[in-house]
Amino acid sequence: MNLDLVVIDDDAVVLFLHKVLIKKSKLPSNVLDFLHAREALEFLSNHPPTKPLLILLDINMPQCTGWEFLEQVARLPKADKIYVVMVTSSINESDRKRAAGFPQVIGFREKPLSKQDCEDIYIKLLPLLNS
Repeated sequence: MNLDLVVIDDDAVVLFLHKVLIKKSKLPSNVLDFLHAREALEFLSNHPPTKPLLILLDINMPQCTGWEFLEQVARLPKADKIYVVMVTSSINESDRKRAAGFPQVIGFREKPLSKQDCEDIYIKLLPLLNS
């Protein structure tokens, strides 16, 4: 799969767990991870995606929430190459509805991800990357 992958979560244990699960799935195993969404935004601003990019994004983070991150991502060059799956502990239905309002968001999963979640994300991406 010709895809880059970024994981953003303010919990180092969750980042580690998600990277382990990703490596056991069909998703690309070359993962960049960020504890702070602002750092990820800075990275993306300086390195616009050259190929499709999947971002696994937490919502509730200090300094820059997942929502603020999504608002900024929409303004980035090549935002159309960016796909986001919200990965959160929130079970609030209003968060799901809000996430659906962002064009880059292709999914919403509860933390922590499972291997099956990774496989489901992979399957969802296939037609998007082949269109």
